[in-house]
Amino acid sequence: MADYAPIRVSTLRGDQKIPFDAYVHVAGKYILMCREGDSFEGDRIERLRGKKLVKMYIAAKKAQVYQDYLHENIKRAYEASNNTSLEIRTQIIHGALQAAAEDLTEDPESKALYNVALDGAKRFNKFFTAEPKSLEHLLAIKNVDFNIAHHGVIVAALSLAICQELGLVEARPMQIDAMLVGCLIHDIEHNYNNVGRSERPDLLGRAEKNIYLKHSVDGHDRIKGFIHFDPLVRDIILNHEEKIDMSGPRKRREKDLDVFMLVTATANAFDTSLTYEGQTPREALKKFLIDKMGVLQLETMHGLQNALKKRGLV
Repeated sequence: MADYAPIRVSTLRGDQKIPFDAYVHVAGKYILMCREGDSFEGDRIERLRGKKLVKMYIAAKKAQVYQDYLHENIKRAYEASNNTSLEIRTQIIHGALQAAAEDLTEDPESKALYNVALDGAKRFNKFFTAEPKSLEHLLAIKNVDFNIAHHGVIVAALSLAICQELGLVEARPMQIDAMLVGCLIHDIEHNYNNVGRSERPDLLGRAEKNIYLKHSVDGHDRIKGFIHFDPLVRDIILNHEEKIDMSGPRKRREKDLDVFMLVTATANAFDTSLTYEGQTPREALKKFLIDKMGVLQLETMHGLQNALKKRGLV
């Protein structure tokens, strides 16, 4: 094991040759999946994700080569002046944010990983503001393996779009980055509770549903002792499932919830609909606005609707 180092599948690009051999770990053996100089073109990456493969491996001596590969990809993604399409830039940024969320979810005690996620949130905030059409490309990236970090990235993007519509980016700018980190890891407890993600939450069996209903409180309890977490991150983990009709896990009323809780609850519910219904944003929004009337705050749902309209998604 000391001869190999893990890498995140979410950071690999299908269109670019890799400067290292990539292996999968199966039955105690490291099996070569993609050779140095080859690429994960076509649907190879999607097949890996469909098998819920989160990590691959490289030779430990290639660790710096992998870091250079990541750094160059992310640098180019955030530079609007290069010839890389917005679609590819968005995919790279999504992968980087997903990897940061996965790392922090696995090791929330690490202040260094928290700072990596926070730095990613800050850069994403600027990118998303400059490139509003990136939301369309983000929503086009299918969550084929029901990955909680992938879901976190989409919830972060949707929450930021709603905040832009509600004027919160201008009114409370110092809290936006922390909100984004909270969105990235809001489902942290699902990394530990073994609840199946391939079924819609309302279709889970009784035992799993009881565990699912506790995930926000348990997730908050998991990180509450780590002082590097911003209070807003903690609050989003704790309250992202709360509803204004008091049907959430903690039975909170609308007046008990900060506006960022209401925003993230709306974004979370909408991406859950997208993920499990397999619909376009246009199809999903129509049903969402009807089903969630009186359950989620009307103002945040209108913010979501307006954000999608402005970007030509509905």
